[in-house]
Amino acid sequence: MVTQPVLQRWFPWTTWPWVFNAPMFTVANGKMAAGVTKAGGIGMVPGGIDPRLESPHIAALDEHLKVAADLLGYDATSSEPLPVGVGFVTMLGTPEIYQARAIPVIAKHRPAFVWLFGSHPSAYEKLIPVFHAAGRDWGMKVFIQVGAVDAALQVARAGADAVVAQGSDAGGHVWARAASIMTLVPEVIEALGNADDLKTREIPVIAAGGVVNGNSVAAAMSLGASGVAMGTRFITCPESDALPSVRRAVLNSTDGGAKTIVSELHDIIAGYPAFPNPYSARAVVHKGIIELENGSSLEDVTEAYQKAREDDDESRLVTFAGTGLGLIHDPLPAGEIVGQVTADARQVIQLLKTT
Repeated sequence: MVTQPVLQRWFPWTTWPWVFNAPMFTVANGKMAAGVTKAGGIGMVPGGIDPRLESPHIAALDEHLKVAADLLGYDATSSEPLPVGVGFVTMLGTPEIYQARAIPVIAKHRPAFVWLFGSHPSAYEKLIPVFHAAGRDWGMKVFIQVGAVDAALQVARAGADAVVAQGSDAGGHVWARAASIMTLVPEVIEALGNADDLKTREIPVIAAGGVVNGNSVAAAMSLGASGVAMGTRFITCPESDALPSVRRAVLNSTDGGAKTIVSELHDIIAGYPAFPNPYSARAVVHKGIIELENGSSLEDVTEAYQKAREDDDESRLVTFAGTGLGLIHDPLPAGEIVGQVTADARQVIQLLKTT
């Protein structure tokens, strides 16, 4: 008897190869997640960065999940989970804050899984049990996103059900020192498989970073990934909450390795919360980062950024995006993206089998 792949068992509505939309804050939403799930992918909504009482992020999460449930026709009385996930950027929250603020919303909507990212890996030793306990009745899984092999082992030992291996091509917040998925994914898989204390567990590895089309999905699967997460590809879809300027920056850019840059200064310029070590961020090259390289002060660049926002000067805006943006040409709906990339990936894989 052939054993069903773990992601198929966890998420029975899905089709192979398994595609997640990244839970990008200010970009992903309930419409996007529902579109991805309806197409046989694994949709996600953002849980926000700040779970504290004074923040609107948890209220926004409640609305995202309600929209997804309505669009999917989810029966809240069912014993089955809502077929979407929630992604939390965890650096500003403690287990106590998540327990008080986020868990009631999680319990209300019963998502299939949560996806955590943004803290030092050691923080997940206390966060993972909070989410496992909250979702025990419906089998909610906990995914942790990391950018290094040691971190993958650390979060797996802390109880993560799945590891998201984020490579250096990813957009937005990434590990400052990371390999591409070309070496990161197979080494994470090898390390998890060779760890004596993890041998009894089946821990899927999701590839993230630089995956934008069928070819890259097929490549990630050939590296041993159980599934893939795509972020930048979904920025331009009609369901996205991305600003028009962000959509234009993605669609008008080419040569992503040269036209994007990794720097912790993106957050400072834009006034975003500072991510802890070991994180940095990849964004489209903008005037501010060029001026800093040429000797301008951070204060001057930050002031110019604020004025540019007032004047609608897009040349200074900070647009988080990955190196695959040069391969994104059409702003397709989320479900069509999933259908296209999975069909193309299957075709590539079949072609490789027969040649």
